[in-house]
Amino acid sequence: MKLHLPQKATLLRKTGIFLSIAMLVVALFPTPSHAQAPSCDVEFYSMNDITFYNPCSSSSCSAVNAGGALTSPGPSSLIGKDNEEKIWNYFIARGLTPVAAAGAMGNMKQESSLFDPWAGEHGSTGSLDKSRMLTGFGLIQWTNTDGNPQGRRYGVMSYLESNGVALTPSDPSQTDKALLYELNYLWDGEYKSLTWQEQVNAEQKIEGDASKSYSEDNTGNGSAMVFHKLVERSGDGTAGKQERIDSAKEFLDKYGNGDMARGSCGVSAGGLSWEQAVAAAKKLSDNWDTIYCGAGSIKGGFYCGWTEGYCTAGAAWLMVTTSPNPGGTPGIPNGVDVANRLTSQNSDVYTSVNPDGSNIQPFSIWSLGSGGAEGQPGHTGTIVGVGEDGSIISLETNWSGAGKGATNNYLVSTNGHKVAVHQYPSFEAFKSGHNGYVYNSMATPKDASTATEMSKKFAEWLGQ
Repeated sequence: MKLHLPQKATLLRKTGIFLSIAMLVVALFPTPSHAQAPSCDVEFYSMNDITFYNPCSSSSCSAVNAGGALTSPGPSSLIGKDNEEKIWNYFIARGLTPVAAAGAMGNMKQESSLFDPWAGEHGSTGSLDKSRMLTGFGLIQWTNTDGNPQGRRYGVMSYLESNGVALTPSDPSQTDKALLYELNYLWDGEYKSLTWQEQVNAEQKIEGDASKSYSEDNTGNGSAMVFHKLVERSGDGTAGKQERIDSAKEFLDKYGNGDMARGSCGVSAGGLSWEQAVAAAKKLSDNWDTIYCGAGSIKGGFYCGWTEGYCTAGAAWLMVTTSPNPGGTPGIPNGVDVANRLTSQNSDVYTSVNPDGSNIQPFSIWSLGSGGAEGQPGHTGTIVGVGEDGSIISLETNWSGAGKGATNNYLVSTNGHKVAVHQYPSFEAFKSGHNGYVYNSMATPKDASTATEMSKKFAEWLGQ
C-alpha cells in the first residue's frame, strides 16, 4: 500500500524543512510495510483507499452503504458464480451503494442480456471490427457514432487488447478477462476519470420517471435513469427505460437484502475481498482493547494484556465471531494444535482440509509448526477469502513479515498489536509462505452452508 502523507507534511516540505519531515516519517512509520494512524483520521483513511473501514463513522461499512470513497484500485479478479453475480460484487467492492449497483445492472441487462462481454447489437458480435459503425459491443453496447470510426466501440475494444485480452469469444479463457476489463473501462478507463459514480451513488432509490429524456437533468430521477443519462444514452422509449428500472429493482431484491450471504458489508460467498481483509485487519488492530478486554470480550479477556505471543488471539477472534455457537468454541491450545483441536471438538462446524486443499472454505483456521507434537508453540492464523482462481487470503495476528510467495501483503501494528494479511496464488504457495514454519493442518467449515452462515456473522462484525 502506498502511504500518503497528510497535507500538513506537504506544506512543511514546501517551506524547505526536509530534515524535520525525514524525522517525522521515521518516527511515525518505522518500516515501509506498516501503516499507523490516529483512531479517527479522515485524511489517512480517504487518501489510502481504505474503503470498508471508517472509524470516523458509526458504521464500518459506510463506504458500501452510503457510497464513500470510489477511488480504490480495481480488483485483479472477479468473484461470483456467474457474470451477474461477479458484476454485482465488482460494483459493491468498488464503493457503489446497492441502489447504485442495481441501477447500473438494470441498464446493462437491457444492453447485453446475460451480461455477456462479447454481446453484439442485435444479438451478434459482428465481425469484431473495432471501426464498425453504429453497432454496439459489450456490456453497455459501446458504439461508434457521429461518423467517427474510432469512437466508443473502438475505444473499449482497443482497451481490452492493450490489457492482454484476445478478441476471441470462442475462447472461454478470455471471457472472464474481457468481463473484468470492460468493467474497469466503464469505471474510469473511457474518460480516465470518474464521470458517473458519484451522481448515481447520490440517488436514494431506483424508481424514476421513465418518460423523461436523457437530455434533461435526471438528478433525483432514480439510479437507473441517472446511469442511463450519464452512461447509456440509448434511444429507448418510455417502455424500454421502464424495463431498465424494473430489472434494477429485481437485482436489488436479489442481492441487496442479504442474498448470497453478502450482509451489510458486502461479504460474498467466497469470503472477503482483499480490500475487505485489509479493513478487517485495521479494525482488529485499532480496536484490540475493545475486542479482547472487558465484559463480553473474546475468551473472557484472556488476551487483554498480551503485547506479544498472541497468534492464537486471531484464531480465537475468528472462531468466536463466526461460530454458530460462540459459547461452545473450545479452549485455545498452542498454535500448532489449534486446527486439530477444532476439528476434533467442533466437528459439527469444522472438518479437516484435504491434502490438496480442494475443500477449503473461507473462515478456516490453520496451524503451522515443525510437526504435530503436543505442546509445541507453532503458529496459527485464519483464511478469510477464497478466490475462484484458487487464490487464498490469510489474516493472522502476531506476524510482522511479508508472506513468502504472496502476491499481496498488508501489515498493521496499532500500539504493538500486529495483524498481517497475505494473499497467495494457491494453497501450495500458502503452505510454504511462513519462513521457519511448516504447514501442519487446517480446520475449515464443514460445508458451503456453514461457510455462508459464517460470512453473514462476519458481515455483522465488520458493520458494527
